[in-house]
Amino acid sequence: MERFKTVLDVVFSWVLRLAMVLLVTMVVIVFTNVVLRYGFRSGIRWAEEMSLVIVIWFTFISMALGVKENLHINISLLPRKLGAKFFLSLDVAKNALQIFIGVVLVIYGWRLTLNGARSRLPATHLPNSINYMILPIVGVFIVLYAGLHLYGDIENFRKKGAGT
Repeated sequence: MERFKTVLDVVFSWVLRLAMVLLVTMVVIVFTNVVLRYGFRSGIRWAEEMSLVIVIWFTFISMALGVKENLHINISLLPRKLGAKFFLSLDVAKNALQIFIGVVLVIYGWRLTLNGARSRLPATHLPNSINYMILPIVGVFIVLYAGLHLYGDIENFRKKGAGT
């Protein structure tokens, strides 16, 4: 299991590098467009469109990072009051819900990507599917990372059950 997690982390680190490059690219595009628009009364006609695509990709990559780092939907007050077994039950439910959301992203993101290929973005003439192709990719990472967390929670649940 550790080897799988290591490989997954290496692959996801490349996705994070892509997100960093996209963020820097977006800042450069928007800055250049603002300077051209207000300084020279012209602009880059595809700047807003590409910035929107980059924001979409960056947002979904960040969502997968949140699942990897276990940052989503954390409740800390209730578990302290109700005990470790209840906390583990909440964690299992949270991870199962994240897996479900990841599966939905994979299935419907793939469908959106295929449907988006039928149309083009107006300024760049890129296929509209570029907006949606990140959904199934991120969905796979969400399913895998939430599955790893779920596996760890079930192992902890078994240890707590055996220890009681």
